This record gives sequence, structure tokens and C-alpha cells, in this order.
Amino acid sequence: MKLATLILLESYKQKKGWLWLFLLVIPTGTTLAMFLDINERYDYLRDTASPGYNSWDILLLENHSVLGWGMFLPMFIGIIYSLIFQVEESQNNWKQILSLPIKRETVYFSKFLAGLLCCIALIILNVLGLILVGYMMDFPEAVEWSNYLVYAGKQIVMILAVASLHNWLSSYFKNTIIPIAIGFAGVIVSGIVKFQYPEAGKFFPYTYPYVTDGLVNKELAEFLPYSLVFTLLFLCFGIWQFKRKDVL
Repeated sequence: MKLATLILLESYKQKKGWLWLFLLVIPTGTTLAMFLDINERYDYLRDTASPGYNSWDILLLENHSVLGWGMFLPMFIGIIYSLIFQVEESQNNWKQILSLPIKRETVYFSKFLAGLLCCIALIILNVLGLILVGYMMDFPEAVEWSNYLVYAGKQIVMILAVASLHNWLSSYFKNTIIPIAIGFAGVIVSGIVKFQYPEAGKFFPYTYPYVTDGLVNKELAEFLPYSLVFTLLFLCFGIWQFKRKDVL
């Protein structure tokens, strides 16, 4: 069975699940929150903005830092992967799936890619929501498409390690609440690490999405190699563990 077919099957399994609703509710909520924030504080934000920042830059930074999108994104990723694996656990499907003539590593990798595609969709919807807010507020400047495309692209690259980690955690724990709890704890600790021990942040994947505000590149360049190494590490370890998964 081809990898693409397995990914399509994942989307079919979620037809009656909560995943699609989650992917709509979160961006809708962030869009509404940003509209209320900018509508209430626009003049103040413009007056106190750093030199050279226009309305679109302010909107992006408000979303990423003040609203906390960069901090909470790893938790959203954990929820996405838990919802994907919950289907197999709740319906006791593992024995049936793993008895098919499909390599276990292929099944595991298909779930990683399916979850990653959902994470990408979440990021894109958030960015589109921000652009909608800018148009609704009738910003005087033209939309900064390059900044917003870079913002989305950076997030996609820097969530790989967390996605890989939660694909493994969700495949390992039968109780899908545990990976979500770990993700929540990771978000809390990442805030401490980011501001109290910034150098240690390179070794803590939950901090990676926070350095993707789209306007500053220095930290991203420093974190990228660590992100890629941890992505491969978690993938390899997850596949190793999944191949030994007991389905009885």
C-alpha cells in the first residue's frame, strides 16, 4: 500500500472525529482575538512600535508574541497527533492495521506526514486569518506578503522536531491524554527556558516555534540545525519503538 494511500486513509478515519473541528476552531479563535486586540489598541501599538515597523509587522508580532501563537503552537501540535492516534486506540484498530502487508515504518511515517499536513493547514489558516484582520482594519499599507509567507515557512520548518516528538509519544501511550499533558507542560517549561536560559533553548524543541516571528532571522539560523537533528532522532527512535509495538 502506497504512502499516499495511507495518508488519505488517515483523513477518512477523521471524518467523524474532532480533528477537522479543531483545525477550524483554533484559527477562527485566533483571528477573532487578533481583531479585538488590534481594533482596541491599534493607535497605541502604532505610537509605541519600533521604528520601521508598519501595521502588518505589528499585527504579526502581536499574534506571535502577545497572543502567544509561537508559544502555544507546540501544544496544538500535540493535540493534533493525539487526535490522529486516538482513532486507532478507541476503535482497537492496531491489530487489524499492523496485520496488513505493510511495513510498520510506513504506517508510522504516514501518520507523521498526516499530522504534519494538519499542522501546516493550521499555520496557513492562522496566517490567512491575520491577513483578513488587516483588511478588516483597513491598514494604510499594502499587505506584506513576503513577511507572511516567510512567517508560515519558518513555522513549518521549526515545528518538525515537535511534530516528530509527538508522533512518537502518541504512538507509545495508549492514553492519548498523556501526550497532550506533556505538550502542555512543554509549553510552560519553554516559556521559562526561553527567557531564563536562552542558550538551553536549542536543546528544547518546544521553544523552536517561538523564534519564527518572521522579522528576526538570527535565532532561527542558530536553532535550525538542532531542529533537524531532533526531528531525525525522534523519527528514528519512534520507528524503532513502533516496530516493536505489542498489538495483542
